[in-house]
Amino acid sequence: MESLLESFWAIKCVWLRYFAFYRKNIVFAIITTFVEPLLYLLSFGFGVGGMVGGIEIEGIKLTYRQFVFAGVVAQTVLFQGFFEAAYGGFVRMYYQKVFNSIAMTPITLSEILWAELLWDASKAAFSASIVLLIGALSGEFSIIGSLMSVPAVFLFAMTFAGLGLLTAARSATIDDISYPQFLFIFPMFLFCGIFFPLGQMPAILQHFAWLLPLTSVVSIIRGFTLGLPFATKAFFIFGIWLTSSVILSRKFMHKRLVK
Repeated sequence: MESLLESFWAIKCVWLRYFAFYRKNIVFAIITTFVEPLLYLLSFGFGVGGMVGGIEIEGIKLTYRQFVFAGVVAQTVLFQGFFEAAYGGFVRMYYQKVFNSIAMTPITLSEILWAELLWDASKAAFSASIVLLIGALSGEFSIIGSLMSVPAVFLFAMTFAGLGLLTAARSATIDDISYPQFLFIFPMFLFCGIFFPLGQMPAILQHFAWLLPLTSVVSIIRGFTLGLPFATKAFFIFGIWLTSSVILSRKFMHKRLVK
């Protein structure tokens, strides 16, 4: 029990170190976090939504603005979680040598990696929570559903942070991060149902999209915020991605740092 408490303390110390640096630019971070979803809401929600009008999913009628704004929550988790862990993690590991420096203290490498994942997920979940707040205040989302989404959003963020940290661990240079970024992250952004119902795509592409983690995330978020029926397979698929991304990211990052 004492050992577990010491690990929690160590992880907390590293997390607070990251937060101390983040707090210096927190005003800029909050402003940009508010602006991005508002731009999506204005361009897609009002622009495209004005042409599309209402849509019906599983017998439930929605405005296109509601539909796409729930997708923006998932997109925020995807980009913030992945890029913070991939680029931020790589910089801290390779250029700043933060992991090695902290490992010289009584804090272990395992604890550092847990703190890294939790920090990346916290930052992404904070940004997504702001989008949920905007959606709830504007009347696009259910207020209760938005509140219920927050814990789930953190788990979603852990998944993409794990994928980002795994990318950092497997990248020889910072430019190598571009490969999974353009071949995996952006295709998810385009084809996992953020901007249109998956039913609009050919069946084979629908099956492929369901193999990707973002599709499950989008589905669950819309279930909470818009009252759409939950797809049971979404929780199962997401659970596999969450477990795999966390385990593999820690394994390969540990392997890279310990020579």
